[in-house]
Amino acid sequence: MPFETLLLSCCLLPGQTDFKESNASVKVDTRPGETILFFNIDDQSNPGCKLRELLWGMKKGEQMCDLIVFYAKDSERVICFVELKDSISDLGHGTKQVINTYNTFKVHLQKSYTAKAFIYACAGSLPYEHEEYQRKLLKEFGKNNFDFNNRSNDALGNLLRGIQSKPSGGKRKNKK
Repeated sequence: MPFETLLLSCCLLPGQTDFKESNASVKVDTRPGETILFFNIDDQSNPGCKLRELLWGMKKGEQMCDLIVFYAKDSERVICFVELKDSISDLGHGTKQVINTYNTFKVHLQKSYTAKAFIYACAGSLPYEHEEYQRKLLKEFGKNNFDFNNRSNDALGNLLRGIQSKPSGGKRKNKK
């Protein structure tokens, strides 16, 4: 039911495959044969979206991510939970947000979808605890189904398409 609610609500960003919040932004260029839909689900930035209310009712204080991105090509279906941060030092908070949203949302998903998570920060270096966050994301989403970074490439598009991220410059690669 929540996915149908997203499609028919003001959470959907029609025609958009990019999103910006504060200083962080993501963009995916659609390739032939792909369908990509962005849903701004955070009622802090999109008060018209009632997903929080649908998932948690009147309960306050639940952590929620910024976006859900739907990706389809041929028979593949992906639902990606996306959080944008100004600094990668907020990786722990972003991890909690995507996991909490996914865990509450997944009871409404059919098994025909692959769930993924993406956390993007526009600045900073990875905190020393990043391996702890990788373990948490791996447990929830599985191998190759999550990414977090502060690189300015098509990392979200690559994740949606199942393309492995490559390290940029002299930065350390995050093993998934």
